[in-house]
Amino acid sequence: MKQSGAAFIHGHVYTVNDRQPWAEAFVVSSSGRFGAVGTGQEIQALADEKGLPIHDLDNTFVMPGIHDAHTHLLVASMQKMSEISIGSDSTAATIAENIKKGQASCACAQAHFRGDWLIENFYAGQNFPDGKMDRKYLDDTFPEQPVLVRDISCHNIALNTAALMRIGYRADVEDPPGGQYMRRPDGQLTGELVEAASAEVLASLPQPPLSFVEEALLYGIKMSHKFGITSLQEASANSLYLHALRELDTEGRLDMQVFPHIVHAPESFAQEKAESLHRLIDTAEDFCSQHVDARFVKFWMDGAPIPPHFTQCDIGPDGHPNEEKLLLTFEELLEALTKHDAKGLTCKIHCAGDGSARRALDVLERVRQSNPSGPVHELAHCNAIHQDDINRMAELRITAEMSPAIFHDTNLTSN
Repeated sequence: MKQSGAAFIHGHVYTVNDRQPWAEAFVVSSSGRFGAVGTGQEIQALADEKGLPIHDLDNTFVMPGIHDAHTHLLVASMQKMSEISIGSDSTAATIAENIKKGQASCACAQAHFRGDWLIENFYAGQNFPDGKMDRKYLDDTFPEQPVLVRDISCHNIALNTAALMRIGYRADVEDPPGGQYMRRPDGQLTGELVEAASAEVLASLPQPPLSFVEEALLYGIKMSHKFGITSLQEASANSLYLHALRELDTEGRLDMQVFPHIVHAPESFAQEKAESLHRLIDTAEDFCSQHVDARFVKFWMDGAPIPPHFTQCDIGPDGHPNEEKLLLTFEELLEALTKHDAKGLTCKIHCAGDGSARRALDVLERVRQSNPSGPVHELAHCNAIHQDDINRMAELRITAEMSPAIFHDTNLTSN
């Protein structure tokens, strides 16, 4: 009787197995798992015995698919498909003109869903006088149309005056916890919103239709496949994302193993209100399917180590994290992590500085005390971990997650 699966022979196969790093042939089951690896003769005999179809690889190089532990698939895809790219070299003298040029040349079929908003990517703050982006560089060219430009970290945005008025911001608006409205010497808003200050704006933007979210995800998956990625962890999932994944998997169009991390806080990174996100986390298992495991949660402890704002949280001279740079308090993170850990949800915590990493580990140590056998949680990025904290990660069973970048403008991705 024929068995499900298939055999592949005459390949140049890298197995990622130290005991047998190279092989000529293999069998893959119908579920996508390797059933056997060996010589062409061995696999040929096994295929004949089990009645498996045989495919000749003609000496093609083959390796197991790559798992991307940290990507923002939907955001990156939507930026490519529906927003204007102005590069990162714009200055005070050129940014408005670059936006106009991008607007004229943009063939973004889905740009209309934002209404009359112009959304652009990216600006680098250090290219502006005194490192300060200001709405005055946009207002003469766009006096009435709302303009939003993301900075290169995607943690901060800049608005023109029309956009500030659309949202209802005035000079007396108070800085939110974990965020800052940048101001001129006279107290007027510059239009630059740092970290959590962007939450209200992003949540109020017109949302894309579900059909476009599905299209954008398929585009991102196609891009990922070009780099050999067959499974990924989405680092900022929201309601639209999960509903789109469910539709795609139900329709048999999801050709990727996806582990979406639902944003718990801050809400600005999900462009959705916190109450809605927390309800989504509570129903995460309802969105699990053949190719989707939604039992993951995402937190941001700090910003990004990028000029001019440098919003990462570092360790101070006293050995403690700089509290002013933390986006969540000890108590907020402890309460949320304890709840999610008890439910078996894996949590990924963005830590760009050694201070945020230390604070996250301090909280996780408390969580482990109450539930020693809980899920293996993750610290994202890990580009700055104090030497004293490295061993703590192993002791607390915490994964150090590193992040490949595939959507940045490089020679590799521009072709």
